[in-house]
Amino acid sequence: MKRRDRVARAKTAPATIPARLLADGQTHMAPWRTLITAVHPHPSVKINHGATFLVTDQQGNIPVSDDGDYGLYSADTRFISRHELRLNGKKPDSVASVRLSFRHARWHMIADRIGGSDGDMREARVAVTVDRLISLHQMHEDLALHTYARAPVTVLLEIALESDFADLFEVRYRSWQRRADLNTWWVGPNSLESRYQNKDFVRRCLVRAPAQAAGLTYANGALRIPVDLEPGNEWRLCLQYDLLTSDEDLPELAPQCAFGQTAEDPMRQARSWQLSVSQLDPSDIRLQFAYERAIEDLAALRLHEQEASFDRWMPAAGLPWFMALFGRDSLIASMQAMIAQPAVALGTLENLARWQSDIDDPERDAEPGKIPHELRVGEWAHFGIVPHRPYYGTADATPLYLLLLAENFRWGGDAAALAPFRPAAERCLEWIDRFGDRDGDGFQEYAPRTPKGYRNQGWRDAHDGVLDEAGAFPELPIATSELQAYVYGAKTRIAPLFEAWGDKALASRLRSEAAQLRRRFIDAFWLESAGELAFLLDGKKKPLGTVVTNSGHCLWMGILDAERGRAAGRRLMQPDMFTGWGLRVLSSHHPSYDPHSYQRGSVWPHDSVIAAAGMRRYGMSEEAWTILDGLLAAVMCFEDIQMPELFAGLPKGEFAVPVPYRMANVPQAWAAGSVLHMVRVLLGLEPDMPAGRIYLDPALPAWCSRLELRKLRLGRREVRITVERKADGRHSIDADAPGLEIVRGTPPWLELAAD
Repeated sequence: MKRRDRVARAKTAPATIPARLLADGQTHMAPWRTLITAVHPHPSVKINHGATFLVTDQQGNIPVSDDGDYGLYSADTRFISRHELRLNGKKPDSVASVRLSFRHARWHMIADRIGGSDGDMREARVAVTVDRLISLHQMHEDLALHTYARAPVTVLLEIALESDFADLFEVRYRSWQRRADLNTWWVGPNSLESRYQNKDFVRRCLVRAPAQAAGLTYANGALRIPVDLEPGNEWRLCLQYDLLTSDEDLPELAPQCAFGQTAEDPMRQARSWQLSVSQLDPSDIRLQFAYERAIEDLAALRLHEQEASFDRWMPAAGLPWFMALFGRDSLIASMQAMIAQPAVALGTLENLARWQSDIDDPERDAEPGKIPHELRVGEWAHFGIVPHRPYYGTADATPLYLLLLAENFRWGGDAAALAPFRPAAERCLEWIDRFGDRDGDGFQEYAPRTPKGYRNQGWRDAHDGVLDEAGAFPELPIATSELQAYVYGAKTRIAPLFEAWGDKALASRLRSEAAQLRRRFIDAFWLESAGELAFLLDGKKKPLGTVVTNSGHCLWMGILDAERGRAAGRRLMQPDMFTGWGLRVLSSHHPSYDPHSYQRGSVWPHDSVIAAAGMRRYGMSEEAWTILDGLLAAVMCFEDIQMPELFAGLPKGEFAVPVPYRMANVPQAWAAGSVLHMVRVLLGLEPDMPAGRIYLDPALPAWCSRLELRKLRLGRREVRITVERKADGRHSIDADAPGLEIVRGTPPWLELAAD
């Protein structure tokens, strides 16, 4: 039986399925049939702690490969490019592997026909268990060997090791750099060092074993140790891999590394996060499983965490390629995560404010007040081969920063505590008006300022992510629809915070500017003859009618009036856009449509849930439910119930399960966050802590007729909300929210403006 089949049966045993699910009938049983046929898109195992991560094949090896992603990485560098275990010259077979947590993986391997020193033990079998635990800039590896022979057997254990110190961009783009000053030497006792230096750029990999590891040597590119195995006894070896970025660093060698015997609890911080978040109890078990997995995925993606405070961190974008500070991704993921733990926003706001540009640098598309796109610390960024130190080529991160700050105010209610962010907010507003609007026409436009810059600087930032109706590149600069919507939302939602800071004049001006933008937006972007929203205005201010999902972001921000908004929502639900699993980012009628591409017809879960949230805002609950139901059916088909960054845009009826995108990042921040966003969409939850209110406008579908959210953090309060859908479609609300007023309906800031 395949491992996935065992998992599926264990999780769907009748005793574990609540009776309320079984009573709902066939709708709830369908996902389990697809779960049993779950796909395995990635022939790799990935574990990480922050930006330190390991990618191996399913055997637990790091094979030498010019087209593989395998390796041990930290600081945007591949420190280990080969790691292969051998016993008497033979690779053992991995018969089982398990990812025990996002930091810890285990493999069980078997080597048959291992000969002893007397030549008579040809049928001896040796079992090897390998545990690997990732820490910041470090990996611990524990090997345990057993023999099942009837007499002692001696084997030669070898670990073939290579360090190419490739920059992450080299591995990602398969563009290799030759390195001359790269050396490996045995520094003993029981210590191997590999070192690379290019001018002032240094990378060192130190592999060490405890002093009691007698007989350990290094020869022919491999660590070698003779092992005397006694039947019934266990032999152990622990190795510590330190991934260093200077010649001064020399971490202490752990006195005892064996798993289960260390002073460190490897999951202490993860458990602290998981215990701090809101707890969900939905009647739909798909949502429960997906929510719990999303919480773990966000724990795996934490950056810049501090021992003293588990709240001061920000989510990286995704594993393996985007374990770094990302403006757009971290901001959207933090907004999605508000319902789980609002404090996440503070770490994101602090870290991005620290890197907010105060200079004008065309090479990095930096301008005063602009929020960064991506920060890298590898060799290519260090020497300017790529401009990511950091790179500012994103037009949406700056208004998204304001949206997250405003969201934090509504969830926390403490304007004084947010006062340190006021200068960053003012600089964001100045950038939007001065630099974001490149030609003074009142709209946000983008264009790279050098040939190295990204052509596309919205969320669809692939080189071919933005196309005209015929599939050609539109003339720059480009004003996409969602950029205008983000600025509209940012100015309307940040205004109350400036009011609370005592600047009523600025708050009034922001509201007036937003209203003017909305009117100009409808005039310029609404295609009256087609009854659709334009994708963008090109460099000649021509509106382009390419059918994409960006209109869903506009619904999320509420920039359209009710009639046009519902028309845009209905367009997204047509068969050329809705696959049954989610929304294609590009219509299947478009000449450049490719369901297996990155942004020309694939399904991005966060994008689909944003559209669902927008549809709910415009009263299109049935359409929102349809999207969420499709995504929940899809996530149950993916390994470990992890929502991927994206998947293929093939129709649901064409294949029994969603087809993976081969290079998708998993876990990925806003994909995990999309599951959390679903909960907010279903509850219609909008806190207004400055006024001491919680707005609830629940709309639960028949497939999730009850939803309870516990330990919801609002300011300094902990709140419980239980919503049930009655047989007549109405909803009952039971809330435990001391000192807060529960208001049923839509809050004022989400009300739709009249035409």
